Amino acid sequence: MRYRKACAHSRETNVCRLGIIFIFFLAFHSCKTEDTRRFLESDSNPPSEVTDISVKNLPGGAKISYEIPADIDLLYIQAEYEIRKGVKQETQASFYQHYVEVDGFGNTNAQVVTLYTVDRSGNKSKGVEVTIEPLTPPVQAAYSSLACVDDFGGINVTYQNPTRSELVTTILLKDDLGDWLEYDKNYTSVPEVDFSVRGLLSEKTTFGIFIRDKWGNLSDTLVQDFTPLVEEQLDKSKFKQLKLPTDPEITTWAIESFWNDRPTNGGFHTAENEGVPAWVTIDLGVTTKLSRLNVWQVHDGREYSSGNVRQFEIWGTENPDPDGGWENWELLQECEIIKPSGLPTGELSNDDIQQAAEGHEFSVSGSAPEVRYIRLKVISTFSQPPGSSTGSSWLREITLWGQGEN
Repeated sequence: MRYRKACAHSRETNVCRLGIIFIFFLAFHSCKTEDTRRFLESDSNPPSEVTDISVKNLPGGAKISYEIPADIDLLYIQAEYEIRKGVKQETQASFYQHYVEVDGFGNTNAQVVTLYTVDRSGNKSKGVEVTIEPLTPPVQAAYSSLACVDDFGGINVTYQNPTRSELVTTILLKDDLGDWLEYDKNYTSVPEVDFSVRGLLSEKTTFGIFIRDKWGNLSDTLVQDFTPLVEEQLDKSKFKQLKLPTDPEITTWAIESFWNDRPTNGGFHTAENEGVPAWVTIDLGVTTKLSRLNVWQVHDGREYSSGNVRQFEIWGTENPDPDGGWENWELLQECEIIKPSGLPTGELSNDDIQQAAEGHEFSVSGSAPEVRYIRLKVISTFSQPPGSSTGSSWLREITLWGQGEN
C-alpha cells in the first residue's frame, strides 16, 4: 500500500515538474518572440529596393510589376508621383502583391514614378525611378466621343466611357453679356453615357460642355449653338393598332382603350399564359421624334403586383417589316417601373398608390430617330421574370410626347 502511494506521489511530482518546465518554455519563447518583434519594429536599417521592374501602360496610368526583396520585416511598397505639376499622389501595395497600379494622369506624356519599399519600422528604401507612358486618359477619351444634339427643352449629350470612370459633365450657358453660367451637371460611371438637359426655351442658345474626372483633370470645352425643340403631346385620336404576324394576341380588353385617356379601365392585356416577352405594335398616325412617354399600371389594389408590367422597351421605325420581324426596328428606350416604397408585394404605401395613379414617366433619348410606328415590348411583370412562359401582362394607358406632326 505504501508502495502504491509512493508511486502515485512520484507521478504527481513528475507531472508538476513537467508542467513547470513547459510553462517556463512558453514564457521564454514568448519573450523571445516579443523581443524579436520589438527588434524588427524598432531598427533603423532601410529595406532593399524592388527589382526586375516591368510596366504595362493603361488609360491614364500604368501597372508596374516587380520582384520584392527578401527583407523579413518588409511591410509594403509605395509609389510616389505627380498627376500634374504640383499635385502629388501616393499609392501603396502589400508585400504580398507583386505590382502596384498608378492612375490619375490627364495626358499621355511620359511620367516618372518612384518606388520605395517600407518596413515595419517605417524605414524607406532608396527610391527606384520608373518611366511610364499612360494611354489616353478616360476623360480625354470620353471627350473625343462627345456628341450633342437638339433635344426637347434643351440638348441631349452622349459619349463613351468604356473604363467606367467616375466622370462629371458640366453644362454652361452663355448669357446676353457673353458671360458663362453653370446650368447643369451630370455625374456618371456608366460605359455609355446618355442624358438630356432640359428646361430651356426653344431659341438659339450657346452651350459649353466639358468633362472632369475625380482627380480634377479637365477635357477641352465644346462650344456650340443649339436650339431646343418644342414638345407637344401626340394626338391619340390618330393612334391605331398595327397587327403584325408575330404580335401576340391582345385579349380581354379592347386594345383601343390603351390610349383613350381613361387610365382606370381597359388597356393592354395579353392572353392568359402568353408569357414574356410580349408586345403590341402601334401606328401613331404621324412621323415624329418622341421625347417622353407615360404609362399607367392597373391601380385598383393590385399596384406593383401580378401581371402589371415591370420592365419594358419602346422600339420605333418608319418602315415596319410586314412579316413582323425586328430587322427595321430601333430600340428607343429601356424602362422599368420602380415601386417607390420598396415594400414587399401586397404591401402599399401612400406614395406607391399616388405614383401608380399618376403614372410612370420615361424620357426618350434626343439622339433617337423619327418614327411613325412603335412597339411596346414587355420584358417582365411583377409576377413574371424575364423569359417566363406563363402569365399575362397588363397596362392601363399610354401617353406620348414629341416634336409634333412632320
